[in-house]
Amino acid sequence: MNALSALSERLSTVASLIPSCEIVVDVGSDHGKLSAWCLQSGRCKRIVATDIHKLPAERTREKLFVEGLSEQSEVRVADGLSGVELQSDMTVVIAGMGGLEICKILREAMDSCENTAGGKKGFPVGVTLVLQPQRSLYEVREFLSEMGFLIKEEKIAREEKHFYPVMQVEYTEKPYALSDDEKFFGPFILEKRVENYGAYMEHEHNVMKKRALGDKRCEEILKKWEKYV
Repeated sequence: MNALSALSERLSTVASLIPSCEIVVDVGSDHGKLSAWCLQSGRCKRIVATDIHKLPAERTREKLFVEGLSEQSEVRVADGLSGVELQSDMTVVIAGMGGLEICKILREAMDSCENTAGGKKGFPVGVTLVLQPQRSLYEVREFLSEMGFLIKEEKIAREEKHFYPVMQVEYTEKPYALSDDEKFFGPFILEKRVENYGAYMEHEHNVMKKRALGDKRCEEILKKWEKYV
């Protein structure tokens, strides 16, 4: 199957938020389908695919070889962004991981590299990230806002009963504030009422009712639920 038609709804949504760029870094590349799509669609000129485990890295390498994309790609067994030299014309994709793990990967990368603005620690200004956390979305958005990653766009992928918020962010160095509801649901999602919004918020309403039993933030959000529907 050609990689252009092999993406799930979740990965298709991730792919739709990847801008045209020189290099895509596919963190946790697993089966290599997204990496192959990026090259075959012309979304980027080169792929750097990483996975912490050898077997998934080998699956990615095999996928890219079968598709005739080996010369345009590099596959590494690495933890997150370890060893990747970040550049402003890159897009970093981290999809299908827990939110706390995503924050850990980004924090470690920020601590280990110097950006282009005066030799300070952190990402090069202008780096784009496409993130699809499986959970802990509140913590991810809180981290992004505090660390100066601007949330530029969000979408909601739906596969049967499962919803997957996906966000495109850009490193600006400038921290900003988000409200609790923006951290839980996404500022762009709330503002634009994106595709799948109604079904997603119905799902989140049920989640909030359960969490409100032990979380004051969720209790307060439920009190003003009408503003979200």
